[in-house]
Amino acid sequence: MILHFGHDLPVEEIKALDCESPAFTSEEMRIVKSQIRKNMAVIDDHIRRIDLFVNHEHHASRTGLIEQLHERLWVLMEENDTFRKVLWRQYQRLGASPT
Repeated sequence: MILHFGHDLPVEEIKALDCESPAFTSEEMRIVKSQIRKNMAVIDDHIRRIDLFVNHEHHASRTGLIEQLHERLWVLMEENDTFRKVLWRQYQRLGASPT
C-alpha cells in the first residue's frame, strides 16, 4: 500500500469545452489529436485492402468495392488534413512548437 500526501497527487485537469473561445482547451486539443490517430488507423486499413484487391487478387468483380474504398479513403484523408490545419493554426496562435 502506498500513502500519498495531498500535494503528491497529480492535479486532475478540468475537461471543459468552450465553443465561444477562438483558442482550444486542452480537452479539445486531445480530441482533435485522438481523431487524427483514429483516422490514420482506418486510412492504413483502407490502403492495405486496396493493395490486396489491386495487387494481389486480380478480380474484375472487385472494381466497385475498390472504388468505394477509394472514395472513403479520400474523405478520411481530407478530414485528417483539415484536422491538421486546425491544429497547426492553434499551435501558431499559442506560439508553441508542435510536438
